[in-house]
Amino acid sequence: MQHRTNAFLPYPQAPVANAGTGPLEGLRLGVKDLFDVEGYPTGAGNPYLLAASGIKEQTAPLVRRLLDLGGIFAGKTHTDELAYSLIGNNLHFGMPINPLYPDLIPGGSSSGSAVAVAAGLADIGLGTDTSGSIRLPAAANGLFGWRPSYGLLDPTGIRPLAPSFDVPGLFTRDLATLRRVMQSLGVHDTRAPLTILVVDDLVSLCDQDIADAFWAVIRKLGVPILTRPSLPVTGLSELARCFTTILQKEAWQTNEVLFEDARQTLAPDIAQRLTSGREISDESYDAAVSQRARFRKAFEETVHETVLVMPTLPMVPPRRDDTQERFASFRARSIELLCISGLSGCPQITMPWPLPSGEAAGISLLAPHGFDGSLHTGLAKWFA
Repeated sequence: MQHRTNAFLPYPQAPVANAGTGPLEGLRLGVKDLFDVEGYPTGAGNPYLLAASGIKEQTAPLVRRLLDLGGIFAGKTHTDELAYSLIGNNLHFGMPINPLYPDLIPGGSSSGSAVAVAAGLADIGLGTDTSGSIRLPAAANGLFGWRPSYGLLDPTGIRPLAPSFDVPGLFTRDLATLRRVMQSLGVHDTRAPLTILVVDDLVSLCDQDIADAFWAVIRKLGVPILTRPSLPVTGLSELARCFTTILQKEAWQTNEVLFEDARQTLAPDIAQRLTSGREISDESYDAAVSQRARFRKAFEETVHETVLVMPTLPMVPPRRDDTQERFASFRARSIELLCISGLSGCPQITMPWPLPSGEAAGISLLAPHGFDGSLHTGLAKWFA
């Protein structure tokens, strides 16, 4: 029976073998419908792709790795169409229900995996993160969400969106489970940096209630805090434009054949984003890629031997029945914070951090590339 949260796709059940024992023994795994799983189709949230998929004969290596570590396949979970949204809605298959905040969006595009974990239907939610599709749903559903260092986890067998940003990531309800999964995947605790870095511009971008609550948390930590007014190279709005240029161009390149063959199956907002990507010139794309390279180098120097701590989102997620204009504003503001990890390739973990009012929010730690283990160590040391 389909659970009321609509986290899972109603595919006919097929047996998916696992190791039975191992470090992840007993943990149920919800898998976003971008990952190939033997015995199941991969629909990517689009009816044309679902019809054309056929039943997969191989499982994506990352999924197989988690199963070989003892994880139990719980089912395939809903995704926003083509993974090209941050809201959690899908015109064809609906919007999963946020279990903690039923009136709010669940966030996307890894909506089903986040909701499955928040509802207690899975212990690990496997998803992807291009522009925030792990971190935003984690904050919206009161979860831990890990966007790994770019290139750390194998993307084979996962339908891409924008390959130079795409990473597989995951959700858990608690820090202990996140640590268990990370260590099982070879990411071990490392010494936590002695200094927390806070960038004023990242906090100033946020609504006042989020900014006030963030500073209240930071003041209570009792550890050295390094502050700087802004990120290196350029401002947040320009970074967001750089990110969006690369994202849209690559998303068009990934989905051009689908657009030409089956545009009528695409939701209007998804089709419009693809059309925007089609209009981006090679020169504009190349300029954005060069700007990303400059930012990445400068950012690595900035966060060296520190952990950047920041609000995950600049505002409380909108209501699920809000207007498209409200969704667009939320998405644009959120990308100004979420694009930092994508552009830098650095790992980020968001933890649940409800506001004093009880509303949904998250606080994030971001470390230099390859230092994923220091994020867990920092969370355990400073925020446990």
